[in-house]
Amino acid sequence: MRTAALIIATFTLSALDADAADPAKQTPIPDHCPVTLPTEPLYVAPGEEKAVDPARGIFLYGTDALFTQLASDGRWTGIKSATGTRNKSAWFRKDAQWGDERPYQLVVTAKRIDANRPMITVPRVTNMLVGKEQQEVAMLLMLELPERGCWEVTGNYKSDYLSFIVWLD
Repeated sequence: MRTAALIIATFTLSALDADAADPAKQTPIPDHCPVTLPTEPLYVAPGEEKAVDPARGIFLYGTDALFTQLASDGRWTGIKSATGTRNKSAWFRKDAQWGDERPYQLVVTAKRIDANRPMITVPRVTNMLVGKEQQEVAMLLMLELPERGCWEVTGNYKSDYLSFIVWLD
């Protein structure tokens, strides 16, 4: 699996938000928001020789059962609009056969944990081809967080769960 190379090439939306990419314009992440950061040892995707280097701004997070890509600084960035900040989110699984699956079994929710707000459920999940030869499939969704704050995002694929926390400026 050549997941790492594809992830780096695919997720350039965060670069569209120049303010979010400029550390001088970012507010500090509050202590009450325990964002998910790279830890040692780093997760290595199946078929990869080594982990994605967090110094490049991203890392893979999860287990063979379910994993995704996160920003190394714990922030959610993307395209800002009147309804929130949105970005693509790809989810992977070792030996997945998602290309043959209909409807897709991945359910992703987001809940603001520093304020009492309703949970968000991502209404649409699709797939994308990945890797140098585009022979592998990942689940793809557009995740839009509506307001600044501390968010817990949870993916559930056939009772395999993966949760992480991000800060949205």
